[in-house]
Amino acid sequence: MRHIEISRPKIEDIELINEFFEVVIRDTFQRNGISDLVDTINEEIVDKRRILNQDFKSDGNNRYFLIAKEEEKIVGTIEYGPSNELLISCTNGELKELVEIGTVFVHPNYQKKGIGSRMWNLIFKELEKKGIEEFCFDSGYKSAQQTWIKKFGNPQYFLKDYWGEDAHHMVWRISLKDESIKWIWT
Repeated sequence: MRHIEISRPKIEDIELINEFFEVVIRDTFQRNGISDLVDTINEEIVDKRRILNQDFKSDGNNRYFLIAKEEEKIVGTIEYGPSNELLISCTNGELKELVEIGTVFVHPNYQKKGIGSRMWNLIFKELEKKGIEEFCFDSGYKSAQQTWIKKFGNPQYFLKDYWGEDAHHMVWRISLKDESIKWIWT
């Protein structure tokens, strides 16, 4: 693998990032056995593009993205911004004041190579720089949930069968001061 650079996206990266979203979201749905949910896949792709546009329109103030690139290929994304409606509703508003980390994607051919951990590390440093001490994130994908449990422990909110039988939704609330995650980013 060549050098992977993680940085803020540039306007000329938009089309590459949008193509990346499509590849990763379709792959994620396939790996989770839900590729038949075509409308949901398309909605997810549109939503990620909308969130990326929020970053550009606000110059990183409303949404803040980082992208991982190998030469001219997008291989990862991560962002933070206001908590989404799903997070707010499934936690009875308890997390509405926290920033949410989302759009944590690594290209299927680049997974398990440390790119995701590097992106988390950099987003943690950005949060710390801005005085943000706590954040939340959620996942409805079984494959991702296993990764997040390994990294961050059990979720604070477990919504059994939220997406259907044996398709749970999980929500984590994390403090950057929590000693159990310090190893990830310090």
